[in-house]
Parts: sequence; C-alpha cells; structure tokens
Amino acid sequence: MLRNKKALSGVIAVALLGALAMAPGASAVTTLTATQKSQLKYLVEEEKMARDVYTYLAANVTTMKFANIAKSEQTHMDYAATILKTYKIWNPTTNRKVGVFYNQEIQGLYNDLIKSGSAGVLEAFAAGVTVETVDIASLEVLLAKDSPVAVKAFLTTLVNASRKHLAAFSV
Repeated sequence: MLRNKKALSGVIAVALLGALAMAPGASAVTTLTATQKSQLKYLVEEEKMARDVYTYLAANVTTMKFANIAKSEQTHMDYAATILKTYKIWNPTTNRKVGVFYNQEIQGLYNDLIKSGSAGVLEAFAAGVTVETVDIASLEVLLAKDSPVAVKAFLTTLVNASRKHLAAFSV
C-alpha cells in the first residue's frame, strides 16, 4: 500500500509513461537530442525553483495558497524525475538544498523573487505570477517542438498546471 503522495505520484507517472509507450506508433524509449536533454534538466530546476520560492513565501508571508502550490510543484518535480530517469538523464535537483541551483539564471531568478516577494502579500503574489509566466513561456516553446509522446504529455501536464497556478495568483 502506498503511504504518501510522492510515492503515489511516482506510480501514476510510471503508469502514464507505460500507457503512452503502448500507444499506436509510440516506442517505450525514444532517443532525445542533447538539446532536449538540456531542456528537461532546465525544466526540473525551474520546477524546483517554483517549489522553493513558494515554500519560502508560505513560511514568511503566511498564506496557505503558497504552501498548497508548493506541494503541486513537488509533484511536478517527481514527474520530471520519472521522465529524466526514463531517458537516463542526470537530475540536477537530486540532493540539492533549498534555494540552490546549478543553472545560474534560475539561481538569480530565485534570489530576486525571494527578495521581492518578501515585501508583502501583494509582492508575494506578483512573485508567483512571475514564476508561472516564466514556466509557461518555457513550456510553450518546448511544446511547439517535436518530442516523444511521454515528454509531450509531461510538458502538457506542466503547462496546464502552471496556467491554473497563474490564475490563483492573479488577484
């Protein structure tokens, strides 16, 4: 029996990948380009950045909305980890401390959002809008390109979730 949401989300992601692999014309594992691998590593760090920003703001600005969305971002990271593992791509978020990133662009964005979002509730919501706007822009670029079915499903899930999060922060 599964005892936590992380385990459940991992099982769901693996089941989804399996189902997609059985779709007509799909193969279980498709070779990705170096660019696609790099983009997937960037996306998992972007999801970690969102989770870390929201966790920080939940603790310091005190609104449950951030805590709830931070849990969602963790689910996205778990899904991303499954995709990375499937394609044998190193996960840059494994064993990384909160607020620490390999990608310096993401590190700078995290630092800026923590600083600006700490000024008050409205500023925290503005930080949330920034996170989701950046995520959506990255995802839409990737969705416009050819990708294996499992990766396309992953990207679609993330962009839909980011749109919901954006709506939650747009007050």
